[in-house]
Amino acid sequence: MDMTANPVAEAANSSNDAPKTDGRRERSATSRRRILAAMIDLIESGLPSPTAEAVAAKAGVSLRTVFRHFEEMENLHLEIAAQVFERVRPILDQPLERREWPALLEESVARRAEFFEILAPFKTAIDVHRHRSRAISAQHRRITVMSRDLLAAALPGEVVSNQQVFELLTLILSIETWQRLRDQQGMTMVEAREAVLRAARAIVGAT
Repeated sequence: MDMTANPVAEAANSSNDAPKTDGRRERSATSRRRILAAMIDLIESGLPSPTAEAVAAKAGVSLRTVFRHFEEMENLHLEIAAQVFERVRPILDQPLERREWPALLEESVARRAEFFEILAPFKTAIDVHRHRSRAISAQHRRITVMSRDLLAAALPGEVVSNQQVFELLTLILSIETWQRLRDQQGMTMVEAREAVLRAARAIVGAT
């Protein structure tokens, strides 16, 4: 019997396998994208902790598919957090146009309002899970540090160096204050922004 390998046959088999493998990978990638999009939609619609079943139904995939891509819901939340940070990155990276004080304060408040409005539902989702997961708790700290650093970078040195003033501004211009004004006190985005700006001006003595 001729045991010599047939290079033509091997090449043909290899060629036939490649499309199948590529097809499986593309379907897997598509399912993953649909799962992530479903999770984002559910959180933005007001469900801070969607179940795997809800995500699967929204994405149009099986529950098994959800857990094949994300062994635990914690992993899905972490992936969502990474995507949301990328979504708001252009807002954070855009330099402030005003440099004079106190006009700079108004633009800084407006920028943070835009940032917080996008981030707020995902911050709520993180709050639900941060006491159960060190990784998600780290994402919560990341938001706090990021917010504080952005404020420090926008304010004049003499304001940042005044610890009491800076800490009060950090509180007033925090996402927690924004969430309270918007969710618990029922303010519109414009009303919340004006309230925060008025409080910030009062703190720094600006008019």
